[in-house]
Amino acid sequence: MRYSVRYECADKNWIVTDSANADQVMGVHMSKTDAYRQAYAEQERWRKFDPVAKHLARIRKVMPQTLVVG
Repeated sequence: MRYSVRYECADKNWIVTDSANADQVMGVHMSKTDAYRQAYAEQERWRKFDPVAKHLARIRKVMPQTLVVG
């Protein structure tokens, strides 16, 4: 996952960072839930522009359903 969440003990905040962009801080939250919600939303937003994700989505569409596991 491109976006990660970590707890900052000194400030008692949850930090959302972008690991693909030198750990740039994307958001600071008081609750763990809000931080994970933002990280998930950022990941889903980025997925639209990620060429690897687009390629995998195309492969899933052309694969026979009997070969898809899960």
